[in-house]
Amino acid sequence: MNRNYKALGLRIGLEIHQQLDSGHKLFCGCPIMKSDDFPISVTRRLRPAAGELDVVDPAAIYEFLRKKKFVYKLNPGSSCLVELDEKPPDPVNSKALEVALKMAKMLDAFVVDEVHVMRKTVIDGSSVSGFQRTALVSIGGSLETSFGKVGITTMSLEEDSATALQKGPDFVEYRLDRLAIPLIEIGTAADMHSPEEAKETAEKLGTLLRSFPVVRGIGSIRQDVNVSIESGARIEIKGFQELEKIPVLIENEVERQISLLEIRDELTKRGFHERVQRLDTSDVVPVDVTQVFANAKGFVGSVVKAGGKVFAAKLPLFSGLLKKQCGDRTFGKELAGYAEAFGFGGIIHSDENPEKYNFVNEFAKLKAMLSANERDAVILVAGEDEKNIIKAMNFLVARAFDCLSGVPEETRVADGIGSKYTRPLPGSGRLYPESDIPPIKIDRNYLAKLELPKTIFEIQDELEKILPKEMAGQIVRSRYYPLFDEFRNFGPGLVASVFLSVFTDLRRRGFDIDRITKDHLFKIFSLVKKGEISKDALTDIFELLSAGVEVDEVIAEFSSLSEDEIRAAVSEAVSKNPGKNESAIIGIVMQQLRGRADGKLVAKIVREALSGYTRSD
Repeated sequence: MNRNYKALGLRIGLEIHQQLDSGHKLFCGCPIMKSDDFPISVTRRLRPAAGELDVVDPAAIYEFLRKKKFVYKLNPGSSCLVELDEKPPDPVNSKALEVALKMAKMLDAFVVDEVHVMRKTVIDGSSVSGFQRTALVSIGGSLETSFGKVGITTMSLEEDSATALQKGPDFVEYRLDRLAIPLIEIGTAADMHSPEEAKETAEKLGTLLRSFPVVRGIGSIRQDVNVSIESGARIEIKGFQELEKIPVLIENEVERQISLLEIRDELTKRGFHERVQRLDTSDVVPVDVTQVFANAKGFVGSVVKAGGKVFAAKLPLFSGLLKKQCGDRTFGKELAGYAEAFGFGGIIHSDENPEKYNFVNEFAKLKAMLSANERDAVILVAGEDEKNIIKAMNFLVARAFDCLSGVPEETRVADGIGSKYTRPLPGSGRLYPESDIPPIKIDRNYLAKLELPKTIFEIQDELEKILPKEMAGQIVRSRYYPLFDEFRNFGPGLVASVFLSVFTDLRRRGFDIDRITKDHLFKIFSLVKKGEISKDALTDIFELLSAGVEVDEVIAEFSSLSEDEIRAAVSEAVSKNPGKNESAIIGIVMQQLRGRADGKLVAKIVREALSGYTRSD
């Protein structure tokens, strides 16, 4: 849908998070790597603590009230006692800090006199300690874009969070190999006023960051997007990993906020405010309606048969509003996201077709039990834990009542082309000093002498002199660029095509590219340059290497044949396939030789052979 974003007062800010390839983690010597197995398991429960201003963060309180148990899986090869919060942190990784200082200079930001490491309360379980260490490095600065300057508000150096392996109603299991990897976080001003402007800014910042040694691959760079419209509210959407999806996700958030404002206006017309003022609170208290569903089928029936409970509540004057489209989903599904935050699969409500669940009679009974008329909606949640159901139901009712104010501020997570609720927006009470790490004084002479690397844009301009423009743009942004730069002397076009085409194809087909070492690459590229291996065999060679075959065995199998051996193979193919044209014979020979001969040489010899046969005829 085309919208006049200027008239809507759309404002967008970004937070870019990029992992740094700085040799080891931010506060210990553990390497930056992914582990295949996690032999050690630790279980914790976390509690909120007051920040430096003696205020407890609302997001922390919310997480605590969910009463989750956290299970941490780790491998000693990628995590240690620092990640488990059983040992004080080491000094800040100096390489990571240097990258952050250089990035600050690149953005023309003001570097702080002293870098103070702070603790940021995070009790969703993604940090074992219940906090994330973060350090402000610079403030201010700007980024040039096609639509003008975008202000940079802050840049911090912080440790990355753990990755969730699986989630249940009352637990979350995390892997710790990602925890504490150095991360640069860049926050922009809300200077973007269209989805495309946000995409351009994210792309340009990400490209600048990749001028430094950074971790490549899915999850290594992430964008959080703050979106608001006039009369709406600031919404932080986390979890953007694909630049192409940023515009559609922002567009969806705009539509969601517009719909919520329309729901507010409709409730006002229906007299919701007056109804609430004279409402008896007991009128919206969740009611145990398990007996109504004693003979129910489907999911609800299975919950009841297993000894679970079903609770229902009335939403006064909400009839019809739960099926209203709210971005990419109905408002009923929007509310279901709040139930999911408490570990439930969703909700069932009276705006749905009761025949869908075979609940025609049950809903009629519910409305009578709750004294709900045709203008009211009814919602219900089923589950095993009665206390958790009541908490979720109370939260759902409170969220529905928030509709009177329009759009509530909150943190959401990208979900398809839209987003769903995760927690309240964090406040200022989440930060307090890290007492285990002394402040780091920034020497201005040292800062002035720091040399900035060439940007990717500058490197691409140089590569376009030796590579096609499109290939130069692809390889410089590829995860394989450092390897390309190391092996480019073996032929930039050949090496780039291996990383962009061969490696990409093998990875998509499920081969373990990580088995291919620098030593393998050096041997193979050297032999190709000497003509001892045909470049036409490279796909087969790297396929075998990524399957674990020894490099010497692969080389022996694909060593180039002599010209006499190729001529013999061509002669045999021509004699056994009379009447076949040149292309067919070339295909037969290349398949037979399996990449042990250069395609151009094979074509030349086939052409000569066929020409000779023609003359003799």
